[in-house]
Amino acid sequence: MASNASRITPEYALHPYQRQVLSDLLTTLTPPRPTLSGPKVVAHMPTGAGKTRVACAAASYLLNRPQSEGKVVIWLASTEELCAQAADDLSRAWGVLGNRPVAMQRYWGDYSADLDSIDEGFLVAGLAKLWHASNRRVGFTRDIADIAAAVIFDEAHQAIAPTYKYLAEQLAAYGAPLLGLTATPGRTADKEGDDYELAELFAFNKVTIDPKGHSSPVAYLIGQGFLADPEFRKIAVANSGLSIRKPTDGMDYLAADLRTIGDNAVWQAAIVEVARQALRRHKRVIVFCPSVRSAQIGAAAIRDGGLSAVDIVAATPSDERRDAIDAFRRNDGAPMAIFNYGVLTAGFDAPKTRCVIVARPTTSLVLYSQMIGRAMRGPKSGGNRRCQIYTVVDTALPGFGSLADAFENWEELWQQK
Repeated sequence: MASNASRITPEYALHPYQRQVLSDLLTTLTPPRPTLSGPKVVAHMPTGAGKTRVACAAASYLLNRPQSEGKVVIWLASTEELCAQAADDLSRAWGVLGNRPVAMQRYWGDYSADLDSIDEGFLVAGLAKLWHASNRRVGFTRDIADIAAAVIFDEAHQAIAPTYKYLAEQLAAYGAPLLGLTATPGRTADKEGDDYELAELFAFNKVTIDPKGHSSPVAYLIGQGFLADPEFRKIAVANSGLSIRKPTDGMDYLAADLRTIGDNAVWQAAIVEVARQALRRHKRVIVFCPSVRSAQIGAAAIRDGGLSAVDIVAATPSDERRDAIDAFRRNDGAPMAIFNYGVLTAGFDAPKTRCVIVARPTTSLVLYSQMIGRAMRGPKSGGNRRCQIYTVVDTALPGFGSLADAFENWEELWQQK
């Protein structure tokens, strides 16, 4: 007898751990009774684990509710790359999960939405641009908050910067749920000061992945093939002659000190040699350099050796940056390296990246996690079974070497509620 059963594959499916995080988030974001200030929670997931996908599902659920008719989900992000990614993913999710036609309104870079007459749907806004707009008219944030179905803050560890914190608090002031997304629910390794203020902003509510018997969520994701298994290699820079002040009080290296490191011939030679070696083994390599000049010199040296390399920095024209990133993502043709400074740490998604070279020292767990996360997508997430993380270090300078340690650094702080 023929079976009358067939398998239905949803167009916006979530992995089991993503469904668990989504369920836990919605439990907090949709309390049985309204609260005066609105529910708040952070989704804490490693880079590459699908924070954006889970958040888009949550945003769709919240906008689908009857009480959200005529309202808008506000998505806040600090960079154009993060805004573009959010707008694309929200559109894709709503096309499958939504229950009515709505507007996707873009307000970052060259995009200008009519903020005095916002249609129901989604508003994806750059933080700096929205902040400037709020300063031009009294009552601006109040008016938007009045029609907010939810507020989502991407890279939520940035939310305690004074201007950004003001925006988040004001937009959620009338009871709209506030959802933060981050791989690092803190800004320093100190777990006090700014870190405490961040946890307090989100009412000490944090949802993460159930490790299901593994030592950590990171170990679970690697074991299940959602994250790549990283091999860490430290490349020591000997006899560099550098004399750099070590950061104190939770601060990272100053830009001037990073330029000094980038101008050091021994350090630069080490970066280029490691990149050459990596390109012999990997098709796609990302190099995080200590300065703009370091990125430019490194890419030129690789090209002089007959290999493909580009440099991307803040001043790189948008069309050049887009073309280079598109070529990198296609993952076809010859091996290619991107040398960059100050960009590509967040909002950059190239799942086939198999190697990251951290060639700038940092004492920031946030920055370190973002850099190595560029190579951490596993086979079930469209990436690789294994990846390599090279760290170019002067043995006298501090650094990190474990994604799991960085991910779990702030657990004690968030349990203070």
